[in-house]
Amino acid sequence: MPCLSARIRTKTEWDALTPDEIDLFNRKVVCRTYPAGQVIFVQGDPCKGLYFIEDGLIAARKVDEEGQSAIVRLAYQGDTLGYRPLLAKENHRATAEVIKDAKICFIGAPTMHRLLRSNPRLGMLFLEHIAQALGEAEERLFQVAALSVRTRIIHLVVLLRDHYGTTTSDGTLFVELPMTRRDLAEMIGARPESVSRALRDIQDDGLMDLSGRTVRVDQIDRLIDELHHGLHI
Repeated sequence: MPCLSARIRTKTEWDALTPDEIDLFNRKVVCRTYPAGQVIFVQGDPCKGLYFIEDGLIAARKVDEEGQSAIVRLAYQGDTLGYRPLLAKENHRATAEVIKDAKICFIGAPTMHRLLRSNPRLGMLFLEHIAQALGEAEERLFQVAALSVRTRIIHLVVLLRDHYGTTTSDGTLFVELPMTRRDLAEMIGARPESVSRALRDIQDDGLMDLSGRTVRVDQIDRLIDELHHGLHI
């Protein structure tokens, strides 16, 4: 039987639930695997509940009225999808697409509403998640408006190293990008040709080397220094 502890990020969240609530969750949760390329829910669909990512990578993609799409968020192991439309009683505002094979657990909206009504502390934790998400959204808007494409690329690589990076004994960092160059451009709010030019400049300066989807960084300190300089311009 699935165990709620695998879907709780912190001890604080675990302690917020009573034994009866944990038992209810474990009886109602359903887990399944999704291959890369599969869509979990579509922008505009009714929100039927929450999705807890056990493993894999999910991209939240928004489409405008002209059919242009952009990745607005990457969700990793331990992240939750659907909590904002669930609380607001709205439809999904983005499409969730599997980028890397994933295991995802789902719990229906009626069960979550029951838990939230009976446990105000759990509701406060959800509000904290929303506040954090708003802060992250504001940071992304700042990056698109104020930072160069070069700095945005370096920032994304530094963020991805925690999930997809490995460091060899000599200090060389390798990061396997979980997205295409087009997706990378969407993620940082830049045109693909601008990303290609910036990548060439970064490689010419010896900061990192990109082969296929593999980024190699020989001197991570130089990359971090460049990022700090770009963020403070």
